[in-house]
Amino acid sequence: MRSRVAVASVALLAAGCSGLLGASTTPVAEPAPVAPQSISQEVIGQTPWPVKTRYVVDLWLHGYAMLETDSSGVPDFRRDYRDAMVVEKNSRNITTQLDANTDALRRGLRQNPALILGQDLVLKEQSWEEMGNDIAAFLTAGDSAGGGGRDGRPSILSTWKRTKGPSAETTDMMTALGRIYRTESDRAWLKLFALSLTDEHSKFYEQYWRGQQRTMRPVLAAVDSQFSQRYLKYFRSYLRGVQLSTGEILLSLPLDREGRTFLAGQHSIAIGFPVSADSSLEAVYTFAHEAAGVVAERGVQEGTTVAEQRSGVAGRYVSPAEVRGGAMLLQRAIPELVAGYEQHYLSASRVPTSGANVDTVFVRAFPLRQPIADAMDRMLDSAMRGS
Repeated sequence: MRSRVAVASVALLAAGCSGLLGASTTPVAEPAPVAPQSISQEVIGQTPWPVKTRYVVDLWLHGYAMLETDSSGVPDFRRDYRDAMVVEKNSRNITTQLDANTDALRRGLRQNPALILGQDLVLKEQSWEEMGNDIAAFLTAGDSAGGGGRDGRPSILSTWKRTKGPSAETTDMMTALGRIYRTESDRAWLKLFALSLTDEHSKFYEQYWRGQQRTMRPVLAAVDSQFSQRYLKYFRSYLRGVQLSTGEILLSLPLDREGRTFLAGQHSIAIGFPVSADSSLEAVYTFAHEAAGVVAERGVQEGTTVAEQRSGVAGRYVSPAEVRGGAMLLQRAIPELVAGYEQHYLSASRVPTSGANVDTVFVRAFPLRQPIADAMDRMLDSAMRGS
């Protein structure tokens, strides 16, 4: 999932879906103001695509993962993630506003599925403090002096702001937020989500994340060894061909085999954190899946009609195009990884392969119109040649 999800949701956005919390929603008491604190990120490798971790990315995606209910196909998050977090919080006897507001937030996502696009915006941010400031600036942009809410009460979010006026980066983020959270009810959902995450951050997730980073440090090093030191060189022709010569890879605890990619002005790809050093090759598979998304999106656009793109039919091909695109990229760049990649994504979708030809099962599990596949083939060949 990434900015390319817009292909699938263009019809929803065009229709201006709203009504998230509804006028009858009972207000939930807001937590005491706690300004989000910066947490240092881990960075491994001095390469054009360094491997990193970043707290704000994991916290933001953690919030969405706790609201996720759809586990069909390639899952957006680790299938066991929400249950594991519930067990972890119960063991510490912790309940937060994210728990209290789960039903209201899920209801909002059901009523306006386009809000799921907000996941990708976190890749523009460097810290939870920065993201909180940007959200506060966006939500209070039209308020009276002093940052009060529209009902006249002080806004807790306004306590996050550190400067008198927004920076260029904040203004850019406010514009991006405005494209997704378009109505009053959309912004009410965003505020409830942000406040819930603030409470989750202060009571639970920061401490949990720090502990996980210590535990997973050997895995981070193993991923860097596999990707940066061994396989990145084979991707370079393609990356140059699609103008992605540099960027960053963010290993994220909530994610699985469906990553998140943001390529507007910067090149950030978030992928699932392998569970062990022995499974570090999974990061290479997911990177191929995400990197091929550029070609997948263009292939879907070429292989479908304008009417299908407007109606949302074209969006149904985006996910299988990304999965198939990763295999097509590896076939050109690192052929020996194709079989493992195909098995990796068949397993994610719970498609059995025992006694069957994996290539055949893979194509059937992720079907594409031939015009889409042909367009992707042409683009991949062109990118690999650098033309």
